[in-house]
Order: sequence, then C-alpha cells, then structure tokens
Amino acid sequence: MVKITDKSNYSRFARPSSEDEGVWLDHVEVHLVTHPVGQVKPMHTHDPPQDHIIVMRSGRMRWTVEDQTLDAEPGDVIVTPAGTAHSYEVLGDEPARVVCIDSPTRPKPES
Repeated sequence: MVKITDKSNYSRFARPSSEDEGVWLDHVEVHLVTHPVGQVKPMHTHDPPQDHIIVMRSGRMRWTVEDQTLDAEPGDVIVTPAGTAHSYEVLGDEPARVVCIDSPTRPKPES
C-alpha cells in the first residue's frame, strides 16, 4: 500500500495548483484535468504508447478514436488502447473536468 502525505515529493504527486494534478505510480498515472471551453486537441497518439482511459466528471466533449466519433458527458468512459490515434474537443459553455488514467506511465514530472 502507498499513502502519499509528503506533498513536497513531486516525483509521485503533481502540484495541486496545476491544471493537471495527479499521481504517478510505477505502472499507472492518474490525472485530474480541466479542459477549457472550446479546447481542441488534434489527432495524436501517446509516446510511449499508453492505454488511455477518460472518465467524464463534468462538461461535454466530442472524442474521436481512429474513425469513430462520439459525444461524451458526465459518467461516460472513453477507452483508447495503446498506440491508437485519438482527438477531442470541448463542447458547450463550461469546461470539461475529467479523470485521465494512463498505463504504463510516462517519465515522472520534474520537481
């Protein structure tokens, strides 16, 4: 079991004041991310390849995974297998808040 209490050790915990706060463990990283109104991320893949899971908490987004597009709202889950191209855009007039789960991890953030 791991309990993170020392917030000065950012090798495992991103700064809470950041737009992207989260926990990096050996095999998984979990981010709490707020995407601003109107944000568009063009088609991309993660490097290194990661399984990418998005849990919608608030707002609305349009996700495209390879050639399939869907609109997502709170409670929806989007799964993108490692190496799969995907894009998104934030819909409506409120930011989209998501939980993003990636595995394996990218290099740990600098402190």
